[in-house]
Amino acid sequence: MAIIDGRKTVTAAATAERLVSSSTPVMKVVITAETDNTGVMAVGASTVVATVLTRRGTPLLAGESLAIEVADLYDIYVDATVSGDGVTYLATKYVAR
Repeated sequence: MAIIDGRKTVTAAATAERLVSSSTPVMKVVITAETDNTGVMAVGASTVVATVLTRRGTPLLAGESLAIEVADLYDIYVDATVSGDGVTYLATKYVAR
């Protein structure tokens, strides 16, 4: 097993953005909303929306976490109600020896 971690800040609120910029095979990831966020983050597929009236995905308030079993971090998107808010992530992946 190998552990990878990272951070994603949403540039423009109300616009779904990929968690990572390229294919990153993993087994499981824990995504945590930054503790200094002032809005809501939403985690989901490409259709994720953080805005309360049309929200899709799983909402996270500052400091909250979500664990997901997923094959590739590239399949995860995040959105925010406030530009500049973000998430951190910690994932495990299989490494052949």
